[in-house]
Amino acid sequence: MRLRRDFCLGGLVSLPQASSGWRATLGEGLALLREKGYQGVIAWDGFEEIYAAGLIPCGMGRIVSPADAPMIAARHRDMGLEFTTVHVGKGFETDTEMDVLAIAVAEAAAATGHPLHIETHRATMTQDIKRTLDLIARVPDLTLTLDFSHWYTGHEMTYGGEFAARLQSLDPIFDRVRSIQIRIGSTGRIQAPFDPAAPHTADHAQALGRCLARLQALPNTPELVSFAPELLPARLPDAQGGRWISYADDAEASDRFADALALSRWGEDVLTAQAER
Repeated sequence: MRLRRDFCLGGLVSLPQASSGWRATLGEGLALLREKGYQGVIAWDGFEEIYAAGLIPCGMGRIVSPADAPMIAARHRDMGLEFTTVHVGKGFETDTEMDVLAIAVAEAAAATGHPLHIETHRATMTQDIKRTLDLIARVPDLTLTLDFSHWYTGHEMTYGGEFAARLQSLDPIFDRVRSIQIRIGSTGRIQAPFDPAAPHTADHAQALGRCLARLQALPNTPELVSFAPELLPARLPDAQGGRWISYADDAEASDRFADALALSRWGEDVLTAQAER
């Protein structure tokens, strides 16, 4: 199994001109990604430019009704995307409603042959760990995109010194991970500047290592897993005038693109260390 060096396109959005990743155009930014060894790009749009840059396009989408799943799967298949990571639901669904959405995703993926990976994400039906565990027990054919920082921060997983025990409970989720979006959250912010010496970085390394070990132990170990830094601007535009990611409150405290490069290398180091055990 290998981690493919992918990149979430949001990491190029609103970079300060002082950043090592700032480029005047999307095409120039994509060329930089290829120069830095990236192979795939995960995005909501811009796929023609991703193709033109010689990179592998992968999709993102949002599914809030069962009918959304086959439409997204068919459209992204026809566009030649490799897979799509999807935000499913709004987080207020009953278990029955979650099942209906999950089954729609699984059936759409099977019918079209286009992989749809449900992302562990706040403000979706997978925002809660226990409900996600219950969901995959009921609908075991699901595949997932792991965005661990949402849970690490949102659930305050280190509370009471119980991180290791809580991490162990995630094994059924790790078994279904087929793509990973990585950023290092602390207990108080969803996305912090990369600090290899920070305790929360060690926690994320432990989580990633356990996930990779579970995948390597599967009877059908995935040949590759997409591993993509997702470092967003401190503030994203939305209908309410701005959604705070809290990378560094207002101004960016470090070079977000340099952090993304460091995260890619960090993930590869974690995989190497795991393989040597």
